[in-house]
Amino acid sequence: MIKRIGIYVAIAAAWGLVYAAKEHFGIPDVWVWIGLIAMIGALTSFNFESRLQEVEARVVRKDYAGIIEQLEGQRHKPQQKQPNSLAAGGAIVSWIRPEHEVLFEDFRWFAAVLNQHLPDPWAIEELPRTDARGYEGPEIGRMYEVWYNACKVGRMQVTVGSGLLLRQDKSEDERAARVELTLNYLRFIPYQDARALLYELHLMIGPFDFNDAVSSRSRAGALAADELGGHLWECVRNSDFDPIFDFLVDGRYDLLRHQVEHWKKHNIDPMAKWGGDRDRVTE
Repeated sequence: MIKRIGIYVAIAAAWGLVYAAKEHFGIPDVWVWIGLIAMIGALTSFNFESRLQEVEARVVRKDYAGIIEQLEGQRHKPQQKQPNSLAAGGAIVSWIRPEHEVLFEDFRWFAAVLNQHLPDPWAIEELPRTDARGYEGPEIGRMYEVWYNACKVGRMQVTVGSGLLLRQDKSEDERAARVELTLNYLRFIPYQDARALLYELHLMIGPFDFNDAVSSRSRAGALAADELGGHLWECVRNSDFDPIFDFLVDGRYDLLRHQVEHWKKHNIDPMAKWGGDRDRVTE
């Protein structure tokens, strides 16, 4: 009400100034009315555009209200549904090669490793499927759902990487994995949590120099920040919709293998001990 009274007072004051200028300079009435009509049209247009933006903002917020409620809800406790074998998960048996079997074994605790290191809202849950998606047809690997609190925000899959593959004539050190991640609703997830997920994936999958861990960690952090910056740019450039975030990292997964070997050495099975979820006690 006070705001409306202020608007009326401002209009009256403006009209008084216009009338005084008309009398002082001898401006014809027709020009005064033309100017008044133009001013009213400009104010009406500005008010209409402001109201329209408010309505659009409310509509967008309303459309995502349920999603935001889930994102801010209770954390989802992952239920690991690991396949017993590649064939049991649906992989085409005739397509299975030795490097697929090695990758399947190396990544059996991948979800547990991520759940141990990620911030509290995240949960990685393995699916019982091994028929991953490829560019030219079906692929073979492990598949996961990605949760942020009570909201299922995406999918992730691990397949044989594009680097040197493990074959019968190669050493075990010449192996590579390709991790592909697709996320929805990233714009509603806090930056630090989003960066933490990408950081851990780069850290676990990319090359890791155990003699210079600081540089490896800095590199992972820089790559994660750069990818989020690119996604933010696309969100601003195409602000009418919420773009899907696609992420890919391809590497020899040195740090993941190191963590798995550490657990094996100490007879720790994270799936049996913690259900593949997190436990903040350092082992």
